[in-house]
Amino acid sequence: MSAYELKAALKGIEGSEHLTVSYASNGNQILHVGDKEIEVGPMASNDEIRLALLNPFIKTENTKMSITGIRPGDVKGILQKVRDRQAGSLARVGELASKSEEVAQAMDGVTSAGIRELDDQLAELGQFSNLGPALDDLK
Repeated sequence: MSAYELKAALKGIEGSEHLTVSYASNGNQILHVGDKEIEVGPMASNDEIRLALLNPFIKTENTKMSITGIRPGDVKGILQKVRDRQAGSLARVGELASKSEEVAQAMDGVTSAGIRELDDQLAELGQFSNLGPALDDLK
């Protein structure tokens, strides 16, 4: 079957005017029509191909279809995009952990400074009152 004959037989199906044909390693033809891809065995008729393109959920004996539109060669690129995004997310988590450590250290510093200031105020208050050592019980 020629690509020209197939284009004529598939007239009216979206993307059929740009039909391309490649070959699978098992000897079958792979038809690319729009965003769809069909692997066609040697016995597939034009009607069977048309049916597979129009309704990918109906199983036909001589055709195989990628209903996701993902071609086998595209999987590596998709996986790389997933890995890149995952690496970016992990880097951001690392930044968050670093920032949270900085915040925790700053809060510890503020808390320590506040405690020192309160201790100093209590000591100063103790100098000007008769309570003296009894203020140690307030700490």
